[in-house]
Amino acid sequence: MFGVLECMTSEGTLTFLHGFSGQYNGRWLLNGWVGPLFDVDVWHTTNVEVEKEIKRLTGQINTGCADTIQITKLKETRKKLSRKLMKDIHSLYRLTNFRGETKEFSQLFPNNLPTGIGDCCAPKLLCHAAKNNLVPVSMAEFFVGKENRSGSKTHGQFYQACEEKCQPLLGFLLCGLDSV
Repeated sequence: MFGVLECMTSEGTLTFLHGFSGQYNGRWLLNGWVGPLFDVDVWHTTNVEVEKEIKRLTGQINTGCADTIQITKLKETRKKLSRKLMKDIHSLYRLTNFRGETKEFSQLFPNNLPTGIGDCCAPKLLCHAAKNNLVPVSMAEFFVGKENRSGSKTHGQFYQACEEKCQPLLGFLLCGLDSV
């Protein structure tokens, strides 16, 4: 998904922000595009070694060389590592609203969060606008690429913020907008 947010500057001129969901060609940061809701260097430090261990465990599980009890233990270890990694990754995200308040996901949602929450265009664009004193005027999110397996995304189509990942964040993100 790609998104464009039309904003008004404090001087009254229009400006446009551009964003993409998740990574683009394996990169979190691209010149001219709004970045993620976390520090990319900290994300790499948090993710890289644990992800290697998870892949190593997956390799052991897939070789089938261990007995059933060992495979069960390996799967449980991998599951615990994966859950901890997701919790650690979610703790890196910072959401800033138009009141100037910044919160972590855990402050907004104490329960488990879906994978990929906060990586969509709308949260990225709105946070960037809030941090840079830009007033949103209009936003569009659209899909570019081959239709996905589920058929829920079609090339060239516009979509509203998804219910599962984006809409739960929008209430907080838009707080204070009427006072900007």
